[in-house]
Amino acid sequence: MRIRTTVIDDDAYDLKRITNELERISLESEYLFQTSSYTDPDLVKDFQSDWFIVDIDLNGKSGFDAAGRISRENPAAKIIFCTSHDDLVFQSFGTNVFYFVRKDKLHSDLIDCIKKYVRTQENWYLYKNADATTGIDWNRIVYFEVAGKDLYIHLSNGSELKERKTLKQVISELPENLFLQPSSSYLVNCAFITAVKDKSIVLKDSSELPVVRERRREVMQSYLRYNTWR
Repeated sequence: MRIRTTVIDDDAYDLKRITNELERISLESEYLFQTSSYTDPDLVKDFQSDWFIVDIDLNGKSGFDAAGRISRENPAAKIIFCTSHDDLVFQSFGTNVFYFVRKDKLHSDLIDCIKKYVRTQENWYLYKNADATTGIDWNRIVYFEVAGKDLYIHLSNGSELKERKTLKQVISELPENLFLQPSSSYLVNCAFITAVKDKSIVLKDSSELPVVRERRREVMQSYLRYNTWR
């Protein structure tokens, strides 16, 4: 499983320790950490990582503030605070923190964090390519599109992934009430729909996807169930 990870720590020694530990875990397990590291949270421009390992005390800057920015840019990201100051764990409870890693117990805490993360993957879509398997939060997927033997996954950041899979296989994995099927070519996340028309559905970016005549009633019912369910 590939886990895209951003590490933020103002101490270059600790930054290297954390990245080395992630590399060690990658070599000893099935988890591949694709890591970027920064000494200053203001240098982070790409917020598409799955994990953000953040030092709480960042040389006068607050790790809590950095976590808030991360959550705004990527609500699906897992924020993991990593610090030598155990007493700061209590202050972290007001943030969207996923786990708390102690620097003096770096290896064991990271292993426990991975175990928790793997349990959360049951609620994620597992995207598989030739290199690795990556968990994608369902809330990042706008819609699936099948063309020939290829499945295209359109994400909320505008990017697109491709794998060999049928729409029928995806349907068997879908969370209840979150997606609807307007045709044999698409599965659409209801959270990104702004309107359902007679012959199309309108997405938040104003693009439209077709609704075939025989599925119009089911599409309306699915969208109604979603709005009632949420």
